[in-house]
Amino acid sequence: MTDVCIEMHTVLQPAAPRSIPTRTLVSIGMATSDGQRFLAVNDATPIELCVTQMPPNTWKALPLLEDPLCVDRRDPDVHPLPDIQAAFEAFIGQIDRPQYWSENGNVDHRVLLNVFGYFSEAVLPAGFPLWISSVREHRSRVLDRIGHRDQEQLHHLQVSGAGDTWPIGASARDAFKNAHRLLRLLEATEELASENEVDTTVREPAWGDWRHVWAPDEATYRAPREGSVA
Repeated sequence: MTDVCIEMHTVLQPAAPRSIPTRTLVSIGMATSDGQRFLAVNDATPIELCVTQMPPNTWKALPLLEDPLCVDRRDPDVHPLPDIQAAFEAFIGQIDRPQYWSENGNVDHRVLLNVFGYFSEAVLPAGFPLWISSVREHRSRVLDRIGHRDQEQLHHLQVSGAGDTWPIGASARDAFKNAHRLLRLLEATEELASENEVDTTVREPAWGDWRHVWAPDEATYRAPREGSVA
């Protein structure tokens, strides 16, 4: 199985009356546990939306031209969205048994579906994930399980910095570097789990039930009472 970490930067387009807001891809980066890399920047990136919606250090890390401020289409990482989608599909299609990860898991999965216009399972390309696991929640789960085993050990890990979740959100780094940082965090989490004999088996969630994704093995699902909100 090959771990694949994904980082996307997107902006939300203003919604027309009676329509659902859509997201536009700014950049996407992927890093795999077997050393493969993918990075692309959308040549149609609306930089004015980046300025208002993204941290300055994030959009300033893009390949830019000044006066007027726009994405530099001469940069080798900048491509039209259809070309990015074709390259993305080719990339994921040749990965051996991919296990997808991102910072926010299935939140990012929905964004990925949206920016590439995959509105039906019938059009999903080979290798496309049915869900994406969250590195942040995975690490939190491991630390939580260690805490249940030995509170003093967990305190030592946090004091020493080994228990830090690291700042893995958007920063001055581009999408590729963020994806690579996610991969390093995932590897560090797996090492921590192995040292403390924590089972990190990722279980497929029940259809439509997000509560089963990261539930501890001993957790039980309780159906909501009749008339209550799930």
